Amino acid sequence: MRHLYPSQAEAQRAILRSIGRGYPLYTTGVVREDKWDRLVAKFRRLYEVDISPAARQHRKRRGRCAALLIGAGLPPDDRGEMIRWVLLVTEAGTGRVKDEETLCDARSERLTWGDYVCMYLTRPRQHGGGARWTWCLTPQAERDCANYLAELAQAAGRNGDPKRLRAYVDTLLRRPMHSGVRTQAAKMLRRARKVWAKHSGAVPWPCHTPEDLPCFGRFRTTDV
Repeated sequence: MRHLYPSQAEAQRAILRSIGRGYPLYTTGVVREDKWDRLVAKFRRLYEVDISPAARQHRKRRGRCAALLIGAGLPPDDRGEMIRWVLLVTEAGTGRVKDEETLCDARSERLTWGDYVCMYLTRPRQHGGGARWTWCLTPQAERDCANYLAELAQAAGRNGDPKRLRAYVDTLLRRPMHSGVRTQAAKMLRRARKVWAKHSGAVPWPCHTPEDLPCFGRFRTTDV
């Protein structure tokens, strides 16, 4: 069973699937890359995070909980190569993991992953309705991105040079475009487009529009 995913985006997607399938309890942390295998071995020994789907169903029938381990590497920093991990546990059933770990519930204590927070959101009726688990930018990250984008739009509108604005929009859209992040990015771009229009006169908006944002994992830099 895979524990270490090739990217943050893939790990986030696996977390969403798992929570939606009955694993809402969690604990999380960061470990040095050279200690990752030791952590995996510990969780395999204590909590059987590597058992098969059939074995998980067997545990469920016996009233026992099950656990999953999901991790992904972080960009290198002064701590060296690090891996962020999340241990997910089923709500139903008893087991050692519930006795030995301090677990939070994603439905009431939001799971964060760096600049991202896992949320259960209602989908607009025009987009099919219903609700789903998704990732959003944290409130602070969203404010920082939106304010900086508006500042760039104002400066670009005044001086007629949108190069930095385009570069930042490209950077923004390289984030994992989970539906929650996509909704936030569209809101930021609508605000920035208004700022641009105010300061540039009749010059068309020079970047991607809120209406043509990419879906998850599909963004590539393009000339606009």
